[in-house]
Amino acid sequence: MQLLSHYRDSLPPGSPLRSAYAPPAAADAAYLPAVGVALLGVVGLVSGVILAGLAAVVAGLGWGALIRKRADQAGMARAEWDSALICLACTGRF
Repeated sequence: MQLLSHYRDSLPPGSPLRSAYAPPAAADAAYLPAVGVALLGVVGLVSGVILAGLAAVVAGLGWGALIRKRADQAGMARAEWDSALICLACTGRF
């Protein structure tokens, strides 16, 4: 038994198994656009455009929550991959 990450690192660079045992992709956690939309909504609320401002604030907060959820899911998948074991006899994952 060996950690999957260590086994993958020990494979030669041209091995087709390197891609099969690759870690999951990291999520792009760019919160700046979502914060920008929410701030535009606050500006709209302050300037008197209540309905559009409120919609922009809700959209920005929802977008930020979606980004956070995807980042958490990617982090959980990465943590699971980091702790995965591989049997060197049967190549089963545990």
